[in-house]
Amino acid sequence: MNRNLLHILPVLLVVFTGCSSIVTRFMAKSVNQIGDSVERVQNKIQNPVLPQVHASVLWVGHATMLIQIHDKVFITDPLFTKTVGLVMKRSVEPGIDPSSLQSVNYVLISHTHFDHFSYGSLDMLPKNGSLLVPFGALEYTPDLGFENLREMRPWDVVEEDGVRITAVPVQHFSGRYGFDILWLKNKGYTGYVIEYRDVTVLFGGDTGYEHELFKEIGRRFDIDIAILPIGPIEPRDFMERNHVDPLQALRIFEDVGARIMIPMHHRTLDQGFDPSPTYAIEQLRILADRQGITLKIVPLEIGERRIFSESAFSSTPAR
Repeated sequence: MNRNLLHILPVLLVVFTGCSSIVTRFMAKSVNQIGDSVERVQNKIQNPVLPQVHASVLWVGHATMLIQIHDKVFITDPLFTKTVGLVMKRSVEPGIDPSSLQSVNYVLISHTHFDHFSYGSLDMLPKNGSLLVPFGALEYTPDLGFENLREMRPWDVVEEDGVRITAVPVQHFSGRYGFDILWLKNKGYTGYVIEYRDVTVLFGGDTGYEHELFKEIGRRFDIDIAILPIGPIEPRDFMERNHVDPLQALRIFEDVGARIMIPMHHRTLDQGFDPSPTYAIEQLRILADRQGITLKIVPLEIGERRIFSESAFSSTPAR
């Protein structure tokens, strides 16, 4: 891509969105990082889908989680490309090679932003499953070749072959190109609850904190694993409505009454002005230790998989 164009992208973004100067700072920072090296994942798992498992979660990076429950495979917000929107460069390579996936039952898209709805990444996946997108995102969805495509309103349910997936409301914002936020308003973003046999997983997508909203999710579901974002954190006054920090993520964990929390949405992309790439996870560990719930929090490295036996979900829920 022409470097001169890269330098004017921050200006174009501000012109079209009317955003504050802080957006320009974010974009300028991304441009300056174009030449930085990408950290490699050591000992990358070559066979990410197991022949037999109760439940497993593998963090591919950012909001991309490979979830396996018994014989069903789910992937959330797949991001495998080297850059996001041709500007923001990933800091760590993907935790798996998408060509190692022979079949995915469900691909879940939480919202229309480039780092969560990546056309290039979706092209890399097998197409023999269903693609679920939030209400308002269908017009942004090209024909990618998936066997099934479903647009999900809040509390909509897809149920097939014993799998039940519910779109649950979260607090975020939509739009893909900046100016389209004007007509998307309160649509185009969601979380999901996956239920299959004896396992229930909440995928929070991107979200700010809203107590009653998450309490309602907790009332409706008996959640085993809550996969929740923990960043970006700073600048807090800019991020707070749409991105929870580690303390707010722990409040969601308590509100929904999950047994285990797996953090995500940190480390992969440098999206804010946190002091270091590991700041969010370090803060989460400190807070979990203070609250005496360290054993309920399962931080993963990018490319790391955690396997859960049936007994892992026998503990008392967080609430």
